[in-house]
Amino acid sequence: MGKTLFKHIPNALTAMNLLCGSLAVPLAIMDFLPESAFLIFLSFVFDVSDGMAARLLKVQSPLGKELDSLADVISFGLAPAAILFTIQQHPIGTGDFHTDIPAGQMVLQFLPFILPVFAGLRLAKFNIDDRQTSRFIGLPVPANGLMVLALPFILSTQPDSFLITWMESSWFIPVYSIAVSLLMVSPLKLYSLKLKGFGWKKNTCTFLFAGIALLLVVFFGYTGIFLIIPAYIVYAAVIDAAGKTV
Repeated sequence: MGKTLFKHIPNALTAMNLLCGSLAVPLAIMDFLPESAFLIFLSFVFDVSDGMAARLLKVQSPLGKELDSLADVISFGLAPAAILFTIQQHPIGTGDFHTDIPAGQMVLQFLPFILPVFAGLRLAKFNIDDRQTSRFIGLPVPANGLMVLALPFILSTQPDSFLITWMESSWFIPVYSIAVSLLMVSPLKLYSLKLKGFGWKKNTCTFLFAGIALLLVVFFGYTGIFLIIPAYIVYAAVIDAAGKTV
């Protein structure tokens, strides 16, 4: 009985990831942006926890892999798109959606919703690609969620952040949406930072990057959370150029 119960723990954690991501979507559309971002953060915690639980309990399964992908499309694709969509309404007017605007501007408003489309493509490719064990090909979908969840907190607590000016511009969210979508399906090679036990030797690159991420958050607050992913891309490139292995 106990063993049967244990094998459902990872999938239950994945289901919580999916639930939090689903709830984040209507909250974002209703302009409860920090609450929506917090739910995406919880999704991120559950996403990390389900994989760790599956490995520790040795109950990894094809069902869990597929469920995890479905959850990630919602939590780190659709929910962040809803946040970006709502943020983009504020420079236009009161924060409510308007239809009496030029067609081109309306297209730009909906552009963030290409993110879940490319997230789905990224995850579908990942699930059938046996090369992505020690490194990823394309930006992992949760990276999008991590960057976007920082934005509502920056808006509410860091008025001096350079990202405030960017978010108030007409170009940032469309450019972000296109760039991140393309990065998710690009041939960009990035090291997987999953822990291989707890020893330093097998996890040197992971621990070093964790230190970099911590410093970014300490010195830049929520802006640092956004910067973690660009730093991850640069860090992976530097390690690759140096010929290091994970």
